[in-house]
Amino acid sequence: MTAVPTSAAPATGPSPSAMPTIPHQRPADPRSPLSRLRPRTTPARLTAYLAVSLILIVTAGAIALTDSLNRGTVIDEASGQRGRMAIAAFEMYRALSDADSAAASAFLPGMSSETDLSTAYESGVSRASTAVITLADEATTPEQVDMVARLSATLPVYTGLIETARTYHRQGLPLGLAYLRNASALVREDMLPIINELQAEATSDLYDAKSQATAFPWLATLAALTALGALGYSQYHLSRRTKRVVNPGMAVATVVVIALTGWLLVSWGSASSHIDAGHRTGTEPLEALSNAHIGAQQARSNEAMTLIAQGTNTDYEAEFATIMTNLIGEDHESGLLGEMAVRYEDPQLKAFVEDAMSAAQDWQSAHVTLRQLDDNGEYAQAVASAVGRDSGQAGEAFDRLNAALTQANELAAQKFNDETVAAGNALGLTGVGFAALTVTGMFAAAVGVQRRISEYR
Repeated sequence: MTAVPTSAAPATGPSPSAMPTIPHQRPADPRSPLSRLRPRTTPARLTAYLAVSLILIVTAGAIALTDSLNRGTVIDEASGQRGRMAIAAFEMYRALSDADSAAASAFLPGMSSETDLSTAYESGVSRASTAVITLADEATTPEQVDMVARLSATLPVYTGLIETARTYHRQGLPLGLAYLRNASALVREDMLPIINELQAEATSDLYDAKSQATAFPWLATLAALTALGALGYSQYHLSRRTKRVVNPGMAVATVVVIALTGWLLVSWGSASSHIDAGHRTGTEPLEALSNAHIGAQQARSNEAMTLIAQGTNTDYEAEFATIMTNLIGEDHESGLLGEMAVRYEDPQLKAFVEDAMSAAQDWQSAHVTLRQLDDNGEYAQAVASAVGRDSGQAGEAFDRLNAALTQANELAAQKFNDETVAAGNALGLTGVGFAALTVTGMFAAAVGVQRRISEYR
């Protein structure tokens, strides 16, 4: 058998040169996509910590600054446009009621030449005119502007009716009474409802401002706490990387952010406390006292109109009884005045309300006597009681009630102004302070981390 040379043996597989080349492949990276984005060197990590810390510090400072400025603006509006609008509406309502009451009383027999009654009417008209000017300056919406324009146009009509009525009354003509009734109807049916609507809108605005001014600064607080968390996290890793327990710059930045957070919360708490006090001792009592004062003036006008009508119109007496029930209740111990005497804790305000309650009780008793005199034909004595200044007379009791309510109204308005100004003062330096703290915190953090980064160069 002949041997076959090895070189001549048939190939058992493809030659190496004929085999396809397989490209080289890197092993798969076991890290997650987020892990691959993390900086690998220590300086890069420190730079990232610094960048995040700076962003969060400036965010916290900016949000705190914005919150403080917005809150201050709301408080300024409450003490400014909104507050002036509400107080002017209250004042005009009272002034017109005062004028209408004084005008009606001046028509009582023998009272047409009474100087004090004439002065009271002129004072009421003057105060109403001033209030209209204030309302015109503070009106912001088209509806408010329209209502104020209607008041401005109607007030001269009212005074013209009163002057015509007084002219006829001096001549002894009964036509004066008709003009007086028309003037009183114009006030009650046209002017006072408009003022009441303006008053309601202004008061609603004040309550909205209160809600905005006292709202907790959640976003600013969350931003500040987030910045503190980032600073704490950064310092923890700094201490591990650099083998130093405390980084002075980051420590200062942390203290600065803590100070900013504390100032934010303290200023909010102080401003909120003053705003709440302003509404508790100012806005709320002012609204209730104004209603009581207006009611008293309308009751005074009804008492006079009943006497002037000499029994020909009982509607005035019925309205008088309704108003007095609202003021002191059927038991003469409750009603609006009784509720205020129990509700409000301010000693001075409480004293004024209690004086008003006592005067209203005396007036109710004197009015019963007055009506008995009138019903028994003793008209002159009834009129004398209505305008009298002696103890036990209706006029004297009303004067005490009017004085007590006037003092209480003035005190409530002053309380509102004082507390609102104090709330604004609580935020007075926060704008500059928050900006300065933010810059200081950023600078301290940057210096502290940059020193560590420089050690690796």
